[in-house]
Amino acid sequence: MGVKPIYELFIDARGCYFELLVNDIPFYFHYKVGATSFRLPINSFIPESGEQNITLKLLSVNTGEEFPVGAEVILKIEEFEKNTPKERKTVMDYKTPDLKTYATGVFTDKKIFNADVPYTLSYVDSVDLKRIDWTVLRETLEKEYIKYTEAFKNNDLSAYQKLTSERQENIFTSLYVDNERRKKQEASYLSGVTHNLVKLHPLKTYQLVFYNNNKFVGLQMLNEAPGIYIDNEKEEDAFIEYILFHKKTAGSSISIVL
Repeated sequence: MGVKPIYELFIDARGCYFELLVNDIPFYFHYKVGATSFRLPINSFIPESGEQNITLKLLSVNTGEEFPVGAEVILKIEEFEKNTPKERKTVMDYKTPDLKTYATGVFTDKKIFNADVPYTLSYVDSVDLKRIDWTVLRETLEKEYIKYTEAFKNNDLSAYQKLTSERQENIFTSLYVDNERRKKQEASYLSGVTHNLVKLHPLKTYQLVFYNNNKFVGLQMLNEAPGIYIDNEKEEDAFIEYILFHKKTAGSSISIVL
Protein backbone atom coordinates (compact mmCIF):
# COMPACT_ATOMS: atom_id res chain seq x y z
CA MET A 1 0.00 0.00 0.00
CA GLY A 2 1.18 3.46 -0.83
CA VAL A 3 1.00 6.30 1.68
CA LYS A 4 -1.91 7.96 -0.16
CA PRO A 5 -3.16 5.53 -2.83
CA ILE A 6 -5.67 6.81 -5.37
CA TYR A 7 -7.93 4.35 -7.17
CA GLU A 8 -9.05 5.76 -10.51
CA LEU A 9 -11.71 4.29 -12.76
CA PHE A 10 -11.48 4.73 -16.52
CA ILE A 11 -14.71 4.30 -18.49
CA ASP A 12 -15.08 4.13 -22.25
CA ALA A 13 -18.61 3.29 -23.44
CA ARG A 14 -20.54 3.44 -26.69
CA GLY A 15 -23.81 2.23 -28.20
CA CYS A 16 -25.72 1.68 -24.96
CA TYR A 17 -27.08 3.09 -21.74
CA PHE A 18 -25.41 1.85 -18.57
CA GLU A 19 -25.40 1.96 -14.79
CA LEU A 20 -22.20 1.47 -12.82
CA LEU A 21 -22.12 0.73 -9.09
CA VAL A 22 -19.06 0.41 -6.85
CA ASN A 23 -19.74 -1.73 -3.78
CA ASP A 24 -23.47 -1.53 -4.59
CA ILE A 25 -23.30 2.28 -4.48
CA PRO A 26 -24.27 4.21 -7.63
CA PHE A 27 -21.18 5.70 -9.23
CA TYR A 28 -22.29 6.73 -12.69
CA PHE A 29 -25.53 6.41 -14.67
CA HIS A 30 -25.42 7.10 -18.41
CA TYR A 31 -28.77 7.54 -20.13
CA LYS A 32 -27.78 9.70 -23.05
CA VAL A 33 -27.37 8.62 -26.65
CA GLY A 34 -23.73 8.71 -27.71
CA ALA A 35 -20.33 7.62 -26.50
CA THR A 36 -18.72 8.70 -23.23
CA SER A 37 -15.18 8.40 -21.91
CA PHE A 38 -13.62 9.73 -18.71
CA ARG A 39 -11.52 9.01 -15.61
CA LEU A 40 -12.63 9.59 -12.02
CA PRO A 41 -11.29 8.58 -8.59
CA ILE A 42 -13.46 6.07 -6.70
CA ASN A 43 -11.85 6.31 -3.26
CA SER A 44 -14.97 7.65 -1.54
CA PHE A 45 -16.78 4.48 -2.69
CA ILE A 46 -14.11 2.32 -1.01
CA PRO A 47 -14.90 2.43 2.74
CA GLU A 48 -11.96 0.32 3.92
CA SER A 49 -9.26 -2.05 2.72
CA GLY A 50 -10.15 -5.45 1.32
CA GLU A 51 -12.27 -6.93 -1.44
CA GLN A 52 -14.36 -4.48 -3.47
CA ASN A 53 -16.82 -5.04 -6.31
CA ILE A 54 -18.11 -3.29 -9.41
CA THR A 55 -21.51 -3.98 -10.94
CA LEU A 56 -22.22 -3.01 -14.54
CA LYS A 57 -25.67 -3.01 -16.10
CA LEU A 58 -26.07 -2.28 -19.81
CA LEU A 59 -29.34 -1.43 -21.54
CA SER A 60 -30.05 -1.10 -25.23
CA VAL A 61 -30.97 2.41 -26.35
CA ASN A 62 -34.03 0.75 -27.92
CA THR A 63 -35.85 -0.85 -24.98
CA GLY A 64 -36.30 -4.59 -25.37
CA GLU A 65 -34.25 -4.80 -28.56
CA GLU A 66 -30.77 -6.19 -29.10
CA PHE A 67 -27.69 -4.01 -28.70
CA PRO A 68 -26.47 -2.25 -31.85
CA VAL A 69 -23.28 -3.39 -33.54
CA GLY A 70 -20.25 -1.91 -31.78
CA ALA A 71 -21.93 -1.44 -28.39
CA GLU A 72 -19.41 -2.02 -25.61
CA VAL A 73 -18.06 -0.78 -22.28
CA ILE A 74 -14.40 -0.83 -21.27
CA LEU A 75 -13.48 -0.39 -17.60
CA LYS A 76 -10.05 -0.09 -16.05
CA ILE A 77 -9.10 0.61 -12.43
CA GLU A 78 -5.61 1.91 -11.81
CA GLU A 79 -3.83 2.61 -8.54
CA PHE A 80 -1.25 5.33 -8.09
CA GLU A 81 0.22 7.41 -5.29
CA LYS A 82 -1.37 10.84 -4.93
CA ASN A 83 0.62 13.50 -6.80
CA THR A 84 2.47 10.87 -8.88
CA PRO A 85 -0.22 9.84 -11.42
CA LYS A 86 2.31 8.75 -14.05
CA GLU A 87 3.36 5.75 -11.94
CA ARG A 88 0.29 3.53 -12.26
CA LYS A 89 -0.58 -0.08 -11.53
CA THR A 90 -3.58 -1.76 -13.19
CA VAL A 91 -5.91 -3.27 -10.57
CA MET A 92 -8.72 -4.34 -12.89
CA ASP A 93 -9.08 -4.48 -16.68
CA TYR A 94 -12.45 -5.32 -18.20
CA LYS A 95 -14.27 -5.30 -21.52
CA THR A 96 -17.83 -6.46 -22.12
CA PRO A 97 -18.18 -9.67 -24.15
CA ASP A 98 -19.86 -9.78 -27.54
CA LEU A 99 -23.36 -8.42 -26.88
CA LYS A 100 -25.01 -9.98 -29.94
CA THR A 101 -26.32 -12.90 -27.89
CA TYR A 102 -28.20 -10.61 -25.48
CA ALA A 103 -31.33 -10.28 -27.61
CA THR A 104 -33.41 -8.52 -24.95
CA GLY A 105 -30.97 -5.63 -24.74
CA VAL A 106 -30.02 -6.20 -21.10
CA PHE A 107 -26.57 -7.27 -19.84
CA THR A 108 -25.29 -7.38 -16.25
CA ASP A 109 -21.88 -8.31 -14.90
CA LYS A 110 -20.03 -8.07 -11.59
CA LYS A 111 -16.28 -7.96 -11.04
CA ILE A 112 -14.07 -8.08 -7.94
CA PHE A 113 -10.93 -6.09 -7.17
CA ASN A 114 -8.84 -5.49 -4.08
CA ALA A 115 -7.95 -2.14 -2.52
CA ASP A 116 -5.54 -1.26 0.26
CA VAL A 117 -6.29 2.15 1.81
CA PRO A 118 -5.07 3.88 4.99
CA TYR A 119 -8.51 5.11 6.09
CA THR A 120 -11.91 3.85 7.23
CA LEU A 121 -14.96 5.86 6.14
CA SER A 122 -17.95 6.58 8.37
CA TYR A 123 -20.41 4.38 6.56
CA VAL A 124 -18.63 1.17 7.56
CA ASP A 125 -20.99 1.47 10.52
CA SER A 126 -24.50 1.53 9.04
CA VAL A 127 -27.80 -0.22 9.80
CA ASP A 128 -30.25 -1.97 7.47
CA LEU A 129 -32.71 0.78 6.47
CA LYS A 130 -35.27 -1.53 4.87
CA ARG A 131 -36.31 -2.52 8.38
CA ILE A 132 -37.62 1.00 9.00
CA ASP A 133 -41.21 1.87 8.09
CA TRP A 134 -40.90 3.03 4.47
CA THR A 135 -43.57 5.72 4.85
CA VAL A 136 -41.73 7.25 7.80
CA LEU A 137 -38.43 6.92 5.95
CA ARG A 138 -39.73 8.72 2.89
CA GLU A 139 -41.26 11.51 4.97
CA THR A 140 -37.90 11.97 6.68
CA LEU A 141 -36.03 12.13 3.36
CA GLU A 142 -38.49 14.61 1.89
CA LYS A 143 -37.92 16.94 4.85
CA GLU A 144 -34.15 16.69 4.28
CA TYR A 145 -34.62 17.41 0.55
CA ILE A 146 -36.57 20.55 1.42
CA LYS A 147 -33.80 21.69 3.79
CA TYR A 148 -31.22 21.01 1.09
CA THR A 149 -33.09 23.00 -1.54
CA GLU A 150 -33.65 25.85 0.90
CA ALA A 151 -29.91 26.01 1.62
CA PHE A 152 -29.30 26.58 -2.10
CA LYS A 153 -32.17 29.03 -2.47
CA ASN A 154 -31.09 31.11 0.53
CA ASN A 155 -27.38 30.80 -0.23
CA ASP A 156 -27.03 29.48 3.32
CA LEU A 157 -23.53 28.01 3.46
CA SER A 158 -23.80 27.20 7.16
CA ALA A 159 -26.98 25.14 6.64
CA TYR A 160 -25.44 23.36 3.65
CA GLN A 161 -22.30 22.49 5.62
CA LYS A 162 -24.37 21.12 8.48
CA LEU A 163 -26.38 18.91 6.13
CA THR A 164 -23.34 17.60 4.24
CA SER A 165 -20.60 17.50 6.88
CA GLU A 166 -20.37 13.70 7.02
CA ARG A 167 -20.33 13.34 3.23
CA GLN A 168 -17.63 15.96 2.86
CA GLU A 169 -15.52 14.38 5.59
CA ASN A 170 -15.67 11.05 3.76
CA ILE A 171 -14.63 12.71 0.50
CA PHE A 172 -11.83 14.73 2.09
CA THR A 173 -10.52 11.74 4.03
CA SER A 174 -10.57 9.33 1.08
CA LEU A 175 -8.86 11.82 -1.24
CA TYR A 176 -6.36 13.05 1.38
CA VAL A 177 -7.40 16.70 1.13
CA ASP A 178 -5.34 18.97 3.41
CA ASN A 179 -6.87 21.61 5.69
CA GLU A 180 -6.03 24.57 3.46
CA ARG A 181 -7.69 23.02 0.44
CA ARG A 182 -10.65 21.89 2.53
CA LYS A 183 -11.34 25.46 3.56
CA LYS A 184 -11.22 26.67 -0.04
CA GLN A 185 -13.58 23.95 -1.21
CA GLU A 186 -15.98 24.52 1.68
CA ALA A 187 -16.16 28.23 0.92
CA SER A 188 -17.17 27.52 -2.70
CA TYR A 189 -19.89 24.90 -2.08
CA LEU A 190 -22.77 27.14 -3.18
CA SER A 191 -20.96 29.25 -5.76
CA GLY A 192 -22.12 29.39 -9.36
CA VAL A 193 -25.81 29.05 -8.46
CA THR A 194 -28.46 31.68 -9.19
CA HIS A 195 -29.88 31.28 -5.70
CA ASN A 196 -33.01 33.40 -5.94
CA LEU A 197 -34.26 31.31 -8.90
CA VAL A 198 -33.85 27.93 -7.18
CA LYS A 199 -37.11 26.07 -6.51
CA LEU A 200 -38.11 22.69 -5.07
CA HIS A 201 -38.67 20.02 -7.71
CA PRO A 202 -41.97 18.13 -7.10
CA LEU A 203 -41.16 15.36 -4.61
CA LYS A 204 -43.80 13.04 -6.08
CA THR A 205 -41.51 12.49 -9.10
CA TYR A 206 -38.99 10.59 -6.94
CA GLN A 207 -39.03 6.96 -5.86
CA LEU A 208 -37.49 5.52 -2.69
CA VAL A 209 -34.35 3.45 -3.43
CA PHE A 210 -31.89 1.40 -1.37
CA TYR A 211 -28.21 0.71 -2.04
CA ASN A 212 -25.12 -0.64 -0.28
CA ASN A 213 -26.96 -3.79 0.83
CA ASN A 214 -29.88 -1.67 2.09
CA LYS A 215 -27.61 0.48 4.28
CA PHE A 216 -28.01 3.54 2.05
CA VAL A 217 -31.29 5.15 1.07
CA GLY A 218 -32.22 7.98 -1.24
CA LEU A 219 -34.83 9.39 -3.57
CA GLN A 220 -34.29 8.88 -7.26
CA MET A 221 -35.91 9.90 -10.52
CA LEU A 222 -36.16 7.56 -13.50
CA ASN A 223 -32.88 7.20 -15.40
CA GLU A 224 -30.99 9.43 -12.97
CA ALA A 225 -28.55 8.84 -10.15
CA PRO A 226 -30.01 9.13 -6.64
CA GLY A 227 -30.10 12.70 -5.49
CA ILE A 228 -31.98 15.95 -5.42
CA TYR A 229 -32.87 17.91 -8.52
CA ILE A 230 -31.97 21.53 -7.80
CA ASP A 231 -34.67 23.02 -9.99
CA ASN A 232 -34.46 26.51 -11.40
CA GLU A 233 -36.80 28.95 -13.10
CA LYS A 234 -34.19 28.86 -15.88
CA GLU A 235 -34.28 25.27 -17.11
CA GLU A 236 -30.67 25.35 -18.33
CA ASP A 237 -29.46 26.15 -14.78
CA ALA A 238 -31.10 23.12 -13.11
CA PHE A 239 -28.86 20.25 -11.99
CA ILE A 240 -28.75 17.01 -9.96
CA GLU A 241 -26.99 16.89 -6.58
CA TYR A 242 -25.96 13.31 -5.77
CA ILE A 243 -27.26 12.38 -2.30
CA LEU A 244 -27.47 9.17 -0.29
CA PHE A 245 -28.34 8.81 3.40
CA HIS A 246 -27.53 6.29 6.13
CA LYS A 247 -27.96 5.75 9.87
CA LYS A 248 -24.99 4.69 11.99
CA THR A 249 -27.23 3.04 14.57
CA ALA A 250 -30.94 2.32 14.92
CA GLY A 251 -31.26 5.25 17.33
CA SER A 252 -29.19 7.82 15.43
CA SER A 253 -30.50 10.45 13.04
CA ILE A 254 -30.40 9.93 9.31
CA SER A 255 -27.54 11.78 7.60
CA ILE A 256 -26.12 12.44 4.16
CA VAL A 257 -23.19 10.08 3.74
CA LEU A 258 -22.34 10.39 0.03
